[in-house]
Amino acid sequence: MTREEYLNELKSSIMSLSSDEQAEAIQYYSDYFDEADDDEKVMRELGSPEELAKTIIEKFANALVDTKANDDGDSGKKDDREGASSGLSIDALYFEFDKKEVKKLSMDFGAAEVVVIEGEKYSIETRGLPEECMNCYLSKEGTLVVSNSHRFNLNFWSHNRRSRIVPRVLVTIPKNAELEKIRIAIGAGKLTTKELSVKCAAGNVDVGAGNMVLNGIFGGHIDMRCGMGNLEYKGSVTGSVNLDCGMGSVNLELSGDPKSYSYDAKVGLGDFRFNDDKKSGVCQIYNNQKLANHFSVNVGMGSVAIKINA
Repeated sequence: MTREEYLNELKSSIMSLSSDEQAEAIQYYSDYFDEADDDEKVMRELGSPEELAKTIIEKFANALVDTKANDDGDSGKKDDREGASSGLSIDALYFEFDKKEVKKLSMDFGAAEVVVIEGEKYSIETRGLPEECMNCYLSKEGTLVVSNSHRFNLNFWSHNRRSRIVPRVLVTIPKNAELEKIRIAIGAGKLTTKELSVKCAAGNVDVGAGNMVLNGIFGGHIDMRCGMGNLEYKGSVTGSVNLDCGMGSVNLELSGDPKSYSYDAKVGLGDFRFNDDKKSGVCQIYNNQKLANHFSVNVGMGSVAIKINA
């Protein structure tokens, strides 16, 4: 698909927006293609035109709500917020690292829209984020650290904003990367992977109130926690795995032999499913014969579904 075909399909998918909003969205992504100068990479990052259109429509709706709330409030306070934001240096940032030197990966975002794709090397690109908000470095121990250290405004489009730049982070990981450990955490934002092929010996996945979709991580012992958000994970895990879910939703689709996995579960008012076994309401399930691959699951008011396919 060419850039023109992509943008034409995108325009057809956002016809429910006003003509001005359509023009603003198409202009932004046209500029985005120009700045990146790599059409294929941009399309992999953004996903299909239909997926991007859904995000655009949702964000425009949120921007209208935020604008109305600001108009009803104190205009002086709104101006102060805009002045504070404009005091930061917002640029397109780029970081690149030698894949031979990276042994561990730690990504931690308080609030951001993050996309992770495959490529030839480790790289991090940002749009619309102040340089002061980003930490990105390789430690002496070989841990690639990527995080945002400050809060920043994540309004997608607002008619009161001086800049139309959308805060985004694009992380590229080499194909068939092998890591000793991987840590991925998201607070109130969104993190999505585009069919990775990453192997790791151990890891940690943490979701606060945001959304995380991980596809293509094949790990050993990976602990998972989900507060009020949503976690979708496709890949594999082995060994002893601790999984905690508060009020959110966790869905795991794993490759492996179902007979080689066992589980314990403590359920509050939520739901728990392990292959064909389903438990709801207050209950505890203990397994006296723990296998080498074992899940220890705590569910509060949320839901956890684990499906293992041979």
